[in-house]
Amino acid sequence: MVSVTDVNGLTTAQVGHWHALYDQFGTRIQQSPVYTQALNRAGERVLVAIGRDTVFPFTREGSMCRAVCHDLPFLSTEQPGQEQLSAVLAQVRLATGLPVYLPLAAAGYAEVGSMEREDGRADIDGEGEFRTWPRLANSVIDWSLDGADLWERALRRGTSQLTRKRRLVERDGLTLRLGRSGHEAAQDTLTVDDNSWKATRGQSMRQRGWQGMVYSALIRSGVLTATFLYDQDRPVAFRLDSRVKDRVMCLKWSYDEAYKRYSPGLYLLTEGLIHQWGGAPIRTIDLFGSPDSLKNLLYSERLPRVDIWYGNPKLGAELAADRLLLDKRVTQAQTAGKGIRHAYA
Repeated sequence: MVSVTDVNGLTTAQVGHWHALYDQFGTRIQQSPVYTQALNRAGERVLVAIGRDTVFPFTREGSMCRAVCHDLPFLSTEQPGQEQLSAVLAQVRLATGLPVYLPLAAAGYAEVGSMEREDGRADIDGEGEFRTWPRLANSVIDWSLDGADLWERALRRGTSQLTRKRRLVERDGLTLRLGRSGHEAAQDTLTVDDNSWKATRGQSMRQRGWQGMVYSALIRSGVLTATFLYDQDRPVAFRLDSRVKDRVMCLKWSYDEAYKRYSPGLYLLTEGLIHQWGGAPIRTIDLFGSPDSLKNLLYSERLPRVDIWYGNPKLGAELAADRLLLDKRVTQAQTAGKGIRHAYA
């Protein structure tokens, strides 16, 4: 049994219980009370379903509730089964009166329902309140060899241009600065992102609601670290990392569009990862998000994901159509040999 409360209304005992569960069972920073509190300070309406074995943070936004954490949305002593998951979602629905949306959840959570008809096509007009639909897979790197196989895999899947790009970075004196945090690192991250292609497509951190405030706060506090490429004193690219136990999640990376010719993302996700995490007790580098041309070069494994919806069938069908259309645009861009930016044109 869980209780649902605003994050500001949690008792000291409940917050302590959440910290204890996260310290023992947490695997993603988004499951943590620190991350949720940063969201709350950024102006998001955050609520928490909390019980003895489970914590489920979510935002209340407009016509729905949305899970804070993708992949594994529930912090739990074990991955919730169908009965437990259904009970928690029903409690959230009862407390808020709103549908509940779990975007980009691990495919194992799809036990709560299915949108697949016998012919394999997505049925977004079903009658029930539970819906799932497939999303693009998450990309991860097996780090058991400390990245020693990273360049070999990239070159096997790519071309000799990758080596040329690496040499160009080093020839022109661009330098790595590893694992930075604090006020200056937070500001440098936003400066790079403001000069990236994402800013021209309305996808920069400052333009995406809470992201700029939350990520900046977590970099300043040292919860997240940023690894940079600098051109002398100018930050030109960054990779934003979260480490939880033996897993590193690369939450964001971006580069100044003026430095596009260097393929800075490639350097940060090869040499940058090797220099930063080589020799550390890391098992997995999580590239956190839909496939793109760079992840296609580097990944060791693709983990299937689904969206889960519980609530108004018509609203769920509309959301499914929108998310599946985005994934279609991403896939079309890749098939055409274009970067993910073209999905947001």
